[in-house]
Amino acid sequence: MNDFKYIIVDGLIKSGKTRLAQLLSQQMDARLILDNKDNPFLDDYFGSLSDGNSSLPLKTQLIFLLNRYTQQLEIKQKGLFQKTTVCDYIFYRDGVYAHLTLNDEELEIYKKIFKIFSENVVNPDLVIYLQISFAEMLRRIQETGTEAEKNAPADYWREVFEAYNYYFFNYKSSPLLVVNMEKINLENQDDIENLLKEIKNHKKGTRYYAPA
Repeated sequence: MNDFKYIIVDGLIKSGKTRLAQLLSQQMDARLILDNKDNPFLDDYFGSLSDGNSSLPLKTQLIFLLNRYTQQLEIKQKGLFQKTTVCDYIFYRDGVYAHLTLNDEELEIYKKIFKIFSENVVNPDLVIYLQISFAEMLRRIQETGTEAEKNAPADYWREVFEAYNYYFFNYKSSPLLVVNMEKINLENQDDIENLLKEIKNHKKGTRYYAPA
């Protein structure tokens, strides 16, 4: 695991990506970068999923893009290779939401900005994608999600679920470890140690880890 200088943990909402990123940073004495979710339009955006407010998706998406790009610049400017960095999102997943929420005209605007930004983003040494089933994702949203997340239509979360899985199924830009989180408890030390071993032993290509 010491060979990795930049590790990204990503996954579906409520899959445990932030918790795992925190555990990895502690284990590796690494710098931790958490997704900047400070977005003044987000709650209204979730509300607009039912009433079709056309201005909110682009505003919401651009704020997220700017927040994440600022963080990526910080990673680069501080000197990525001076200390291992663990991040709880992959920059390119921003486009997954953009393709789901923006109309054709908005998407063209977004893609032009995204292309400029992406040229300054550092590729990770390892990406860890945390998978959960659609039913489990909905259960966790209702259990621990915000009110806005709970009230979002199930069809929206279905589209997010399918888009995430499609993106990571086709991901080839760096080594990828796909972890089924259905039977992993990140508060259980044995589960954590077994998962850390899988991460440490993964060197190239795509591997799948699904404990029985």
